[in-house]
Amino acid sequence: MQKEKCIICDTEVLLDENTVIAKRLKNNPIQTFMCDECKSRLDTPKQRHNPSHLLICESRA
Repeated sequence: MQKEKCIICDTEVLLDENTVIAKRLKNNPIQTFMCDECKSRLDTPKQRHNPSHLLICESRA
């Protein structure tokens, strides 16, 4: 098992040494590691609410 630290939340995660991620980090230690929670937070874009004034302008046109 290989211990890695998330660059965002500083939690330590144990990775199996046979996984692709662990091998990449072992061969190239400059690469950074993000835990699954932080990665999912960054992968999903924030949903913006449509401002009501834009809806009014669209209905006038």
